[in-house]
Amino acid sequence: MSTALSFDVPVFAELDPLDPDQAANPHVLLAQARRNHPVFFMPKYGWCVVTRLEDITRIANDPETFSNRMFVTVPDVPEGMRDRLPQGFPMKVQLAAADPPQHGRLKRYMQAALSPRIIARHADQIRQIAHQLVDEMLRNPDRQTNLVTAYADRIPMMAIAALLDAPVDDYDRYRQWVDASLELITTNPSPERLEILAETLVDFDSFIRKLIHDRRERPGEDAISKMLAAGDADDALGEEEVLGLVSSMLLGGTDTTGTAIGNMVWSLLTHRDQWEAVRADRSLLAIAFEESVRFRDPGRGPIRLVTRDTEIRGVPIPKGSLVQLCTMAADHDETVFDRADTFDIFRKDLKISPTWGRGIHMCVGRLLAHLEGEIALETLLDRIPDLQLIGDGGRVYTPQLMMPTLRSLNVSW
Repeated sequence: MSTALSFDVPVFAELDPLDPDQAANPHVLLAQARRNHPVFFMPKYGWCVVTRLEDITRIANDPETFSNRMFVTVPDVPEGMRDRLPQGFPMKVQLAAADPPQHGRLKRYMQAALSPRIIARHADQIRQIAHQLVDEMLRNPDRQTNLVTAYADRIPMMAIAALLDAPVDDYDRYRQWVDASLELITTNPSPERLEILAETLVDFDSFIRKLIHDRRERPGEDAISKMLAAGDADDALGEEEVLGLVSSMLLGGTDTTGTAIGNMVWSLLTHRDQWEAVRADRSLLAIAFEESVRFRDPGRGPIRLVTRDTEIRGVPIPKGSLVQLCTMAADHDETVFDRADTFDIFRKDLKISPTWGRGIHMCVGRLLAHLEGEIALETLLDRIPDLQLIGDGGRVYTPQLMMPTLRSLNVSW
């Protein structure tokens, strides 16, 4: 989308997702945009932003006009690495970047891997992971830690490893792969940096391919085996597709959920009465997690490519434009939520947060993220009920265009 506007759309240049202050405190400017310019243009990044849930829902339900194929763009492998990555980077097939009919086909396989039965089967293992991490935290003689690096970030990474029946304790290795993958698809790395990222992702590629080959020979109750079993002779997943879906699980279900867990703990500890309410009544675990992702969305929202001239809320949007569905703004849409800027686990107007998407792209990993978040919270309530923030928690986010990732939350007990 050109930054030279040839159509009548408001410009809101003050909003910048890569500003560290805005990454930590986004809602003041998002509220201004939602009230005054619910559809606006960001010239620095060359796309329009949609902020109200009604419009986001309409766009999400119209994939013919608003294509998802620009959501994830993967560069070519450097020439010197093509003998080691002959099929390209391992995340080139992404569920989040597919349109119908490919999207429906890939989603069916991902649903088989993340079915309620598969997720429930791994609940005890995820609970064991959470307790092991708390054991490690409690060995700290200073009785304080960065909850993100010690706990919140580790649970989803290790849980997905458990679902893949991969070694759970290889967290540092998985962290390196996810960091390299996200850098590859969310930045514009220099040729030199691209070589370094490719070197890291050769290890990821070979590791997942070995898992796939092992599961073809010895299927089990893991996510990859269920993906492979969901096909038939006429429509079986190819290896590149399985590789892409596994990378989708890691990219879509680690930093987002880790950030959501950290944000949830921060929200509850800054509203201590609600922390104590959940401690006393565990039936509130699910709504506490859901309200926390509404109150502080771990993502900003996906990008869509406009395939034909259209309009949003009376604003003409020409073919070829990029549009961000800003769920982070829609989470606080005052036309949808009463006291939208208030964290309240007892609210009656929340069923499914805008965070999870709408239409065909409703997050397929929502049940898994919920299980991880609820187990993470319940374990802390059981094991460290007197948990508290150090000061204001010292939250630090890594600014990103679509997913500001929480890196630090300082707590003590």
